[in-house]
Amino acid sequence: MRRLTRSPGRLAAALLALSGGLLLSPGILAQCAMCGAAAASGKVGRGLAFSIYFLLGTLILVVSWFVALVYRAQRNAARASGEAPPPAGE
Repeated sequence: MRRLTRSPGRLAAALLALSGGLLLSPGILAQCAMCGAAAASGKVGRGLAFSIYFLLGTLILVVSWFVALVYRAQRNAARASGEAPPPAGE
């Protein structure tokens, strides 16, 4: 059975062409104007802002949890090997 190989350059070029075509289509920019008009109205705009804050807060919580987990694992590994733990500021 013959194995097909693909070059990463061809795949990147195809993805770039596809994304460029999508960004240049006039329909993609029309949606932004509709969202801007909806956000300009009172309660809808406030709801959009709160949902964005909620999503950003969740992202910050997950990333900070992951950073704390990695730091704690490094500190525990350093204690087990008898080395000094890494400084908190670096």
